[in-house]
Amino acid sequence: MIATSGINAVSLRDIAKEAKLSLGTVSYHFASKDDVIFAVMTRHIDDMKQEYRAWLDRHQTDLTPDRFLEVIFYKGVKLFNRSRMHLFIINQCMSNNDALRQKFIEKYKEWHEELLQGVKLAFPNSEHKNELATILLTVIDGLVVQEAMQMSFAHEDDLISIVKKIGS
Repeated sequence: MIATSGINAVSLRDIAKEAKLSLGTVSYHFASKDDVIFAVMTRHIDDMKQEYRAWLDRHQTDLTPDRFLEVIFYKGVKLFNRSRMHLFIINQCMSNNDALRQKFIEKYKEWHEELLQGVKLAFPNSEHKNELATILLTVIDGLVVQEAMQMSFAHEDDLISIVKKIGS
């Protein structure tokens, strides 16, 4: 609802009505709309991290750079199918909402750390693991924008090939 109508057009009362809860119940758990947005953002990022971590744990011994990058690009964009939510959260963080921005930065750093763990497994000989994780995060964000806009500038295989060269 917030993603479609905008944060300023939605009240806690609207959120309570949509969730079929009393305003008192919503207000008990969330003091403001910012708290609701942060809870949604946290859930969004934590779900991504949890799914990614479970996959990474299952492939500790058979992880290749190609497979890692395929999954990162696929899971980071397609499988999560949360491009509108991701863009909405980033938009809210770019507004004058400093508290939300700081919370988002913390969660974003956690996501970077998760990617870094995968980079360490898939590219053990790379001298630039942190930078590679940062590049992956940037590419994922760019792909999310392209997915939301229903456009594409590069084929996934080409991106994998280029990033693999960077990681070597």
